[in-house]
Amino acid sequence: MRFFVIALFLFLTILPGFYQTGAEGTERKTISTIMEKARKDGAEMTLPDNRHAEKGLRAAKKAANTFNSPDFQEQIQCEQERLEKEVFGDYIAAWKKKEKSSDGQSSQTDGLADTEQVYLFVSSSMPDETVHAYLSAIADAGEPKVIPVMRGFVGGMADIQAGTEYFRRILKKDLRCQNAREPCQRYQLEIKLKSPLFAQYGITRVPSVVYESQGQVFLIQGDAGFDYLLELINREVKSSALDNLINKIRNPRH
Repeated sequence: MRFFVIALFLFLTILPGFYQTGAEGTERKTISTIMEKARKDGAEMTLPDNRHAEKGLRAAKKAANTFNSPDFQEQIQCEQERLEKEVFGDYIAAWKKKEKSSDGQSSQTDGLADTEQVYLFVSSSMPDETVHAYLSAIADAGEPKVIPVMRGFVGGMADIQAGTEYFRRILKKDLRCQNAREPCQRYQLEIKLKSPLFAQYGITRVPSVVYESQGQVFLIQGDAGFDYLLELINREVKSSALDNLINKIRNPRH
């Protein structure tokens, strides 16, 4: 009798496990069968032809041609320049042009000549600290012919608020400033939003520096200090004005 009770107890304990194992095996088998059927159905499935494909392709080509046309690009450029003035006017103040003497020559003998121009190409995809370091170097140099350039508005033309917030943040003299008691001080720099310049100079990565003088263009691309990038260019061009610019960046007057 005692043996019978023990055997019955073991049978009742083990039996649910057999049912569970059997159920799991059945479930795995069912899923496997469904997956195999789905693979076979997918291999045999034929999608109908898109009767609008040719029409859609023509429309896409027309839209691309319109967007890339000189007239449309000029409209975009004009709209960007308008928004630069009207939307970002409080945060991006244009530098004053160098004063001219009576003979038409620049009164700043140590600045870049009228035939010289420097562009620094940056992007909002770069860390704020990196972009801020470049802007700080340009501000310290105080050279109006050194222009930072971005491809366009942060977040696109449809999100003006994102662009406003970005420039408000990036132009702070101190990135940690939070406008707690007094307004944060900001660099009064002109940041050009000109995507055509990226294509004109073949910019494929940022940061990049372009130096142009009398029709000659020198380009260097790489993540390094602004003064060092200028120094690499000046090893080729040997411009005394660039020498002065590099010294101003390295020895700022506050």
